[in-house]
Amino acid sequence: MYLLFFFAFVECKAHHSFAHNYSVWKEPSVRHFDKPQQQLSLSPDNSGHTTVITKFRDSKQAFYFVMIYDIEQKASGDTNGPLHAQTKPKRKRFNVLALIIVAACCVSAVNLIIGHTVHYAHYTESRSDRRTQRLSQKMDLQAPMMKAYLTSILTGKQPYPKKNAFKFAPGSLLLSAADTFQHCYVNMTTYGAHIPEGKSLLAAVSDEYNLIYRNIPKSSSSTGRHVIQDFLGGEDRRVKHDDLIAMVHDEGYDLISFVREPLNRFYSSYDEAFFRIGPWMGFGEIVADKPRVKKWYHENKWRVDKYPYLFEGMQSIFDFRKFYCPPEILAKGKGQKCNEVPSIDDGTLTKRFEKFVSDYDGLDPFDVHLHLQVSNLVFPGGEPIPLTRLYNATDAEKEWQRIAESKGLKIDDGDITHGRKITRRFNVDLVSDATKRKICKLLALDYCCLNIKLPEVCKSDSNDDPNGVYCKMRETDGKVTIEDWRE
Repeated sequence: MYLLFFFAFVECKAHHSFAHNYSVWKEPSVRHFDKPQQQLSLSPDNSGHTTVITKFRDSKQAFYFVMIYDIEQKASGDTNGPLHAQTKPKRKRFNVLALIIVAACCVSAVNLIIGHTVHYAHYTESRSDRRTQRLSQKMDLQAPMMKAYLTSILTGKQPYPKKNAFKFAPGSLLLSAADTFQHCYVNMTTYGAHIPEGKSLLAAVSDEYNLIYRNIPKSSSSTGRHVIQDFLGGEDRRVKHDDLIAMVHDEGYDLISFVREPLNRFYSSYDEAFFRIGPWMGFGEIVADKPRVKKWYHENKWRVDKYPYLFEGMQSIFDFRKFYCPPEILAKGKGQKCNEVPSIDDGTLTKRFEKFVSDYDGLDPFDVHLHLQVSNLVFPGGEPIPLTRLYNATDAEKEWQRIAESKGLKIDDGDITHGRKITRRFNVDLVSDATKRKICKLLALDYCCLNIKLPEVCKSDSNDDPNGVYCKMRETDGKVTIEDWRE
């Protein structure tokens, strides 16, 4: 670029020299000119007069000027003007180098404008983020003012501040779990391994009572399916996504589900996943009459290769039971009873669990039971299904009695057969606080999108704890969304 400007300077100097030597045309008035700079010719014409053809220079006009004087008139002292004058435009010189310079200048100007625009956009966004962080630092993330303000944004009562992303604590919104979930944003790049594939989802459907129950593993799902089938005359069914939307929006069906406190659910989910993918699922009494389970194990056992310590010293189900089942029960050969009594784990299984949590990034679950609850409530693209209501799995029996009553049915206390009640095989009481906090961070999306408060052990003392669990609210394509806060 600098070389181009140098050549342009040289070219301009050449033009200046040329104009100096070959003066420019202007209106034929001698008084505007200095003395003749160059006498070009002296010749007689047909009338016998001698004329002087002279060029003058005017730096402000791009014309040549030729004055023709009569020598005899000049001799008599008449110098008020020419006998006749002619003007003609200077022939323009086409300059390729000048064209290149102009083009280069235009490109440079465009680049400068674009660069400035992009830089200003980044600066504005960064400044806005800093302003949002200052706002979060000034306002307690659990303060009523913050809760009310964020809730008013979600409900459309307050406009969303441009370029801001709000940071807030899980469970802060003054909304139900179902209403909060409708704003959930699931990043498919991050959580794609949690989302079930296909064009349909499994649900328990009662056409008689216009009720659809979407089950979530380890969230009282067995109890829910039992109620739908035995009390509401429904059945398990795979429902296409378009049909599900039409049933809810056009046919008056209620779509419900049950969710559970994420940390407690994770204990149960891990325990179930550990059992389902243990080496005993490849042979032996447990899978003797379950060829499909055995096939699944051999197709998926590679998923735990990155955690080789999980099953050290275990091959058969009996090897596993020795870690958690009382010897007197094992001596009687009643292995199923092991799941009905408290675990005797001395910390061996718990240490393996904690090692797993330490190594696990939460993004590649080796079993469906480790999937996030939210992932069971979205379509394959990450969009929330049209839930009518979410219930608390901790009080599943009472909740199902209320649901049945709203449909005109009565279910007496004790009539609902609960799902499988299996005691945890590892000793949860030995789990460290650090491990619990790591689990809460792994499950942040569930806490945020379901508006569930964190356990005390997972709460942060400050708003900028690098190990804390926070939620993010932002506006994307005109829609306000909620997700977990990832640094």
